[in-house]
Amino acid sequence: MIKAPDLRLHPPRRGRELLGGYAFLGRMTDKIRAMHAGTIGDYVGYCEMSLAFLQKTAITKDSFDALIASGATDEEVVSFFDARVTAVQKSAVNAHVLVHFSDNLDEQEADERSA
Repeated sequence: MIKAPDLRLHPPRRGRELLGGYAFLGRMTDKIRAMHAGTIGDYVGYCEMSLAFLQKTAITKDSFDALIASGATDEEVVSFFDARVTAVQKSAVNAHVLVHFSDNLDEQEADERSA
């Protein structure tokens, strides 16, 4: 079983950090693991960026939630996405996160550095 991060003590991975070639996937995974464990603190698990990420990949919130609840490792999360997300979708979600949400990512990084 994967140990959930305690986001009351440490921030999740940065949104620009790639997990399996996906921007934001590691951060979202950290937040949902923490949400399940009750250690999410002030973070929002399924924030606007998380929901946009899932929409762009055509992965439902319920299926991602079930994946995380099952105790999936980072490698299993990446395999899950790779089996369901086309290369075109992957490129589109990365562009969306890194371009459309660039200001949000900048704010998150600044907030977490100052905390």
